[in-house]
Amino acid sequence: MGLLYSAVINMQIQLAQLFSSGDSASKAADSADKSASSIEHSSVGIVRAFGESSIKEYLGSAFDWIYSFYKSIGIGEAVSDWMSWVTFGVIILILCIVINSITKLGIRAFVNPKLLKHESSWSDAIVESGVILKLSHFIPLFLLAACLPLLFSEDWQEWLLPYLTLYGLWVVLIVGFALIELGGDLYQSHKKEDRSAILGLLQACKLILSLIAIILGLSILFSKSPIYFLSGIGAFMAVFLLIFKDTLLGLVAGLQLGANDMVRVGDWIAIPGTEVDGDVVELSLTTVQISNWDRTIAMVPAYDLFQKPFINWRGMSDSGGRRIKRSINIDISSIQFATDEMLEKWSGITLLKPYLEDKKSEIEQWNKEQGVDSCEDFNARRQTNIGAFRAYIESYLRKHPKIHQKDFTFLVRQLQPTSEGLPIEVYVFTNDNRWVEYEGIQSDIFDHLLAVVPFFDLEVHELPSGSDIRMAESPGAAAAAAIGTQPS
Repeated sequence: MGLLYSAVINMQIQLAQLFSSGDSASKAADSADKSASSIEHSSVGIVRAFGESSIKEYLGSAFDWIYSFYKSIGIGEAVSDWMSWVTFGVIILILCIVINSITKLGIRAFVNPKLLKHESSWSDAIVESGVILKLSHFIPLFLLAACLPLLFSEDWQEWLLPYLTLYGLWVVLIVGFALIELGGDLYQSHKKEDRSAILGLLQACKLILSLIAIILGLSILFSKSPIYFLSGIGAFMAVFLLIFKDTLLGLVAGLQLGANDMVRVGDWIAIPGTEVDGDVVELSLTTVQISNWDRTIAMVPAYDLFQKPFINWRGMSDSGGRRIKRSINIDISSIQFATDEMLEKWSGITLLKPYLEDKKSEIEQWNKEQGVDSCEDFNARRQTNIGAFRAYIESYLRKHPKIHQKDFTFLVRQLQPTSEGLPIEVYVFTNDNRWVEYEGIQSDIFDHLLAVVPFFDLEVHELPSGSDIRMAESPGAAAAAAIGTQPS
């Protein structure tokens, strides 16, 4: 961590020098060299600090014991020194692996169970993300830093130090990834949402952290300032944008989709003009994975959703209602005034009886005010079969247990007559928005309505079929069909 801190400090110094006045080119070069030297000296100082700690005494005693053992069995001084160095190094590597494994076992056996006993979201998230397990990698790092001055001279230390520093940077990187995962888990537990909803944001954070680690790693490996590598980014940025155009567009679009809450995992979306119509199953940094209703999987670039219009049915799902908007086309020639026989027949319909009584009183009052005595008079108001049918539909839907009666649009209306008849439209909302159940409710309603149309002396408009045309051209066939026999 100290190495990373020193690198960041040197980066700030370089930024200050970069924007200062004077001979900028020469100052930048001198600053890069000084910064690289500063990083090396800081790293060496950290390693030597570990080497000069109390651990050095125990490690030195172990090294001396190994050397004495080889000397005691009759091996020469030069060979004993070399073999002691190799043996000590192998033991240290094995010790690092063993200590790391034992630490992880201890965390799994003692620390994680105690955290899980708290039964809180944060303790569960810490265990799931594995942050504490990743921290165990710092123990081998400290041990290697303490042993490096014992194994190598100062020249060898400065040559091997960058690789040890890279290992430390890798440990910081994996711990950072674990912290990002921890943030995603805490968001999931707090918002009660699928973690995939912020998957794109988590991936973006990991990408930024990886870029920072790569730049710092290159500066450590080549003993150059991070500014040295940042200054070269502009040179190939045009080529980079050209090659990774779709990826960068997807990155920005994915962040916009997540920030504006335009799409979530589980949303039903449809893209007009394409065959994409289904549930969102995954939101990654650059793509949106959609499971279509035919069980196919569509991979849609995130910038397509950001730039092109699409339909999100989340509002329908969250509202608890799903719209029925369907019409029955009535043959206009079958529309007529209601006769006494019709009214008597309809009065036996329980759902329609209140409407008929209210309408009868209203019409009689109006005719009386207008001075119209006979219902047969053309000037009189009279009930119609189409009006009674429309009232029956409304009463039937008012009593339907699967139709929302409040807070949702409830409408039975006539539309503009066309060559295909007079449309009677049903515009209501079901209280079950599941697809299969919704289709069943809608089908049951229109099964019933189509069946009662003839009871109101109405006809559903249909275009002439092939059999209609053949019967019209053959009077004999039409007569045979009327009496239920086949022509000879």
